[in-house]
Amino acid sequence: MILSRILALACASISLLSASTFAKELEAPLFDAPANVHDTQSLVRNYSPYSLISATAPKIESREVKGKLTRISYEMGPENTPQNMLNNYIQHIQQLNGEIIFTCIDKACGKESTLNKFISPPSNVASKSPAVVTAHIKLDKKSLYTSVYVATWKRETIVTIDTIEQVDEPLDLIKLDNDYLTSEITGIEVKDRSDKDEKGSQDHPMLSRMPGAYIDEYEQFQFGQTQVVTGKQNKHFLTQSLEGKITDISYKLPRTYSEYEVDANYKAALTKLGFEQLYRCIGNECGSESRFQQKFNALAHIGSQKNQHYRLYRLQKPSGNVHAMTYIIGYINGLYSEIRIIEETTLNDQQMAIDLDGLTDKIAQTGHVALDGLLFEFDSDKLLPEAIPVVEVVAQYLKKHPKQRFYVVGHTDDQGQQHYNKTLSEKRAKTVSTLLVEKYQITQSQIEAIGLGEHAPVASNMNDAGKKQNRRVELVLRSGQK
Repeated sequence: MILSRILALACASISLLSASTFAKELEAPLFDAPANVHDTQSLVRNYSPYSLISATAPKIESREVKGKLTRISYEMGPENTPQNMLNNYIQHIQQLNGEIIFTCIDKACGKESTLNKFISPPSNVASKSPAVVTAHIKLDKKSLYTSVYVATWKRETIVTIDTIEQVDEPLDLIKLDNDYLTSEITGIEVKDRSDKDEKGSQDHPMLSRMPGAYIDEYEQFQFGQTQVVTGKQNKHFLTQSLEGKITDISYKLPRTYSEYEVDANYKAALTKLGFEQLYRCIGNECGSESRFQQKFNALAHIGSQKNQHYRLYRLQKPSGNVHAMTYIIGYINGLYSEIRIIEETTLNDQQMAIDLDGLTDKIAQTGHVALDGLLFEFDSDKLLPEAIPVVEVVAQYLKKHPKQRFYVVGHTDDQGQQHYNKTLSEKRAKTVSTLLVEKYQITQSQIEAIGLGEHAPVASNMNDAGKKQNRRVELVLRSGQK
């Protein structure tokens, strides 16, 4: 009774194809466009599942149908009410002898926003006074399902029509290459790019590079300190300071490698050499890439958090342990690996002898002297024990020349931020002057600590030897006027 009244209200304000048209193959849209349409959107999916509404109360229920999906959405003036539009579509579905599966109008469709979200029309602006009909239509040569959703708002009415033609899933879209299947698997060829290596750099004798890689950053110290990540506790990474001969190499690799492949190759090589793994973190386990890299002052630093691979290894030897740290990181267009080798050794503290006469002569000749024997812990203002003899010689000189005034000047290389370098140089100069005053009873007025950071180099910062010379503390004679 209700359905007959709905059909009686149908009018001719929309021009739709007749049922006889669809006795043939469906090549055009199931229904012609309504009159007075001012915008149309459409899409086609070759084969897709579709959830066809079968009920809306107490919640939306649906059945899955599959086939070729065609969606057409029309925008028109608000004078075309959802109920009137729905009646037109129902009339033509019946002319096609279609089986109506479900229909609803306005409040019978349930919550407007829920229905709109389920249908997901191209525009979600129109969701008021919704109307829906779903149906099954059998034509001469095919079977199809259709869903019509109509909704409005104060400026327009929108109709979204989904048609699903039942077809066999097309599984012949991809062709096989039998020649490839019978051929042997070969690796991807990469070009040698060692000509791009940083000047003065070289591979560590223990490990070769991945084919196609080149060295983009390189550091080597006969004796130095470096930080490595050794574990994690309560969400905080644990670090350890290692010292010895340090070789730190960052490679840029062809993006045809994956982070996993590079990491696995380092692991295989180091395991063969007898190294044991002490710690590893991968991807998000390592946390923010920038924060993690700060823990060990990474040379390789370009990439995303999820692409990190970090491992720390150790080889125990009677002559001294060897640690190896590997860090791989990349992004969609780039890939980097870092290998850091720390070979335990003792400091050769006989390389420089600072004596009182030498210090006196140097200051008399030039008015300043670089105290190269002053050694600090890595990235710190804490003096190493072997620096104390140098401070003692300086104290002797100052006591013998109590009327002379000096600046104790700290310097750094140009690695890191300028502000940070200046602060570190000031702290190191202050450490020396404080030690002279407190331990050796040098008058405070005789020395003044200042830091110049990276701004007064004595050598090039383009190589490791120059950087080492620039990391120094100097004693500079002042005129008597200041």
